[in-house]
Order: sequence, then structure tokens, then C-alpha cells
Amino acid sequence: MRARYVAMFVWLAGLSAVAQTREAELLVLDSLEGVPLEAVSVTWTDGDHAQERLTDELGRCSVPWPGDGRIKLRFMRPSYRSRTVLLERGALPLRGPLTVYMSTWELPPVEVTRVPELVFQRPDLHAADLLINDEGIWVLAYEHPRLLRAEADAGKEILRGVRLVLLDTTFREWASCSLPEEVLGLRRDLRNTVIVEGTSRAFSVRRADDHLELGPFALEDLREKVLPWTDSIPGRILGSNTDGVMPAFDHLAYDPVDDSVRVVCTVLDTFMMALFRSEYKYLKGPEKVLAMNLAAELGVDKETVAGYMSGFRHNVWFKPVYAPLFVAGDTLLVFDHASARLRKFTRGLAETGQVPLPYLVKQGGRDRPLRIIQDRSNGDLFAVFQRNGYQWLRSIDPVSGALGERMRLTYRYPERTQVFAGHIYYVYRPVESLQKRSIYRERL
Repeated sequence: MRARYVAMFVWLAGLSAVAQTREAELLVLDSLEGVPLEAVSVTWTDGDHAQERLTDELGRCSVPWPGDGRIKLRFMRPSYRSRTVLLERGALPLRGPLTVYMSTWELPPVEVTRVPELVFQRPDLHAADLLINDEGIWVLAYEHPRLLRAEADAGKEILRGVRLVLLDTTFREWASCSLPEEVLGLRRDLRNTVIVEGTSRAFSVRRADDHLELGPFALEDLREKVLPWTDSIPGRILGSNTDGVMPAFDHLAYDPVDDSVRVVCTVLDTFMMALFRSEYKYLKGPEKVLAMNLAAELGVDKETVAGYMSGFRHNVWFKPVYAPLFVAGDTLLVFDHASARLRKFTRGLAETGQVPLPYLVKQGGRDRPLRIIQDRSNGDLFAVFQRNGYQWLRSIDPVSGALGERMRLTYRYPERTQVFAGHIYYVYRPVESLQKRSIYRERL
């Protein structure tokens, strides 16, 4: 009888040990871009034997792990720094895989061959903004920002003591002029012509012999008649009716000959729109009556009116709809981030198809770019990403939406990044430096 109890105890102990062994799920990502890393070698020692498993195309693999023990895992992949992770009780998350980030090797400074070119630097002025077109490089330079401002201007960079400088292709100052008022920044029209937005007026700029001439016009005309129109195709001007409040808008094509407007496509963020319309439920009684009266007068529904009345765009969860339109050859491309699709149209405004945007579909859009920009000299498109202060660009295939190789900028925290004629231009000032903000460029 005693022997039978001993045998049963040994069997139960063995069963418990087996039950405690399970598969630990792992996910290996690039530390900078957050993309999955395939073919990462994960090795560990099981007793006297070395074990190895490789991550799949999604950066995933699993390893056996006894819940009351510990395993030392080593992660290795060419061009990446190897990592060692101790897998023990409490190391695994309650849900999902254990995520491991791997960083690439950084070359020593002596091996860096690409040095950013200095485009503009002055000891008396900061570079605030830039715009590149066929006339040259336009630089908005200032003495210092305005520190005291009205509540309505909170969050805006208002500059005073401003000069507009035009540089030629050799970065020499061709001409400059002072601005007669405080300035918000440079803007462009559909022809990529430079415009200065002031605090009370806007200014068109014209080259005249050896100097620049400013033509003032109303800010209302800038915001309502100039900025909404971003590009053109033969016979039509392209723009949108976005107002930055309602989470939906139309891309438009205006025919100046017959004074008609056609809708290219409608962009809608369904989740944000549901939140926008739900604001009606939180209005007080008199406010609901006002919303209903305005809806009847304007011919829209009361929920839409309520979204504007409630100041929805000031909510912490509000995000404007991002879906820029670009002309690429004979195709109109709409990067509809709300639906994670690249939508395509002919110049006749007929939709020819759509493809998923890879950078939004994979990993749940974790690596959403800051914005999409275009090289106006040749039509090439680029996605701009940023993490940990580093900024990099990736070209976009207009057919498939696939991204090209990563092109990381040398300096951290660049500003006003744009591309023209195969070069990346940006504003930069070293952190904790007395140097004025300057403009640099790097070759793609």
C-alpha cells in the first residue's frame, strides 16, 4: 500500500511539472520604426542542449517556458545589436506577446560620409520657415517671437522683426525685404507661389528687378479663396471644403470656364463623426431648440449643428481628418487615412480603384506618418515619419502605396521638412545652443 502511494505522488508531481510548461509568445520589432523583424535568431539553453527558433514574417515566435523557472533568451539578427532577455515569473504580460525591441548598429562618426549642407544662416536672424519653388529658396527670418499674445493666438508662432529672403541656387542672398507687421508664416498657392500670412493682412510677393515687392490683400481672401485650392489639372482647379471641425469633407474640382464645381470624392471618419453628432445629447434644453431652429434654417440635421455649437474640435480626443490629394502624372491620388486607403482617380475625375495603405494596415497603423509631402519639381511623393526626435522619409509607390527605403535625417528634431529636386530641406538648431535657427539640406 505504501509503495502505491509513493508511485501516485511521483506521477502527480510529474503531471504538475508538465502543466507548468507552456509556450511563451514573443514579438520582435525594430526599435526605431516599430516594424516586425523576420528571421531573428532566438536561442537558449535547455539543460545541456542549445535550442534555436526564428521569428516569422510578422516578427513572432514562441519558446517553451516552465512557469516557475527562468530562461535566458538571446536575440540576434545581422545589422542589429544582439539582445539578451531573462524570461522569468512576472516577465510575460497578462495579454499578448512579450515585445522585444532591437536597434541597428550605428556607424562611428568617422565613417559618416553624408554631411548636411548649410543653406542659410545669419548671426542676427532665426530661420522660421522656408518654401522652395522654381524661383529659388524663400526664407522667412525673424529677430525673435512675440512672447505676449492674445488668448485667441495661443499655440501660434507669431514673429516680429521679420524679413523675407530669396536665395538663388548657390544659396546666395538674391534679394530681401522687411515685413510691415507681425507674421504667422509662409503659405503657397496652387501654382507653388509664395505668400506671407501676417496677423492682419496677407502679402503676395513679386520679383522686380533686384528687389521684392509686397502686395497686401485681405486674410479672408487668403483663407477662403487661395488656401482651399492646392493644385490644378488641365481645365480644372483642385481643392477641398474642409474646415478643420467637421470630420468629413469633399475634394473638389472647379472649372473656371463654366463656373462649375464637381466632387472628386468624399472623405469621412465614421468613428469621429459618431462622436461629433453625439454632442447633441449633451446640449441643454434651450440649446437643443436653437440647434433645431438653425438646422431648419440651414437645411442640415440638428446633430451636425450641435457638433459646431459644442466646440467639438477643442475636445482632447478630436483629430482632424487627414486625406490630402496629390497630382501624380495623369492620376489624382487621395491618401485617405480615415479608411486606410489610397484612392485613385483619372483627370476626368473617374475613380479607377483603391489599394490599402500599407503603413496604416500593418501593425494597426502604429507607424502613422506625420504627413505626406510631394516634390513639386517632379511629382515624387514621400511619407514623413518621426520617433524619438529622429525624422526619416520613405518614398511612396503611387501604384501600390508601398514604401521605399528609409532615409533618416542627420539631425534630431528638424522642422518644416520638405523635398525639392532630389534634396530634403529643413530648419534646425542644435539643442541648448546659441546658434540661430538655420536651414540645411541633404540629398535623397
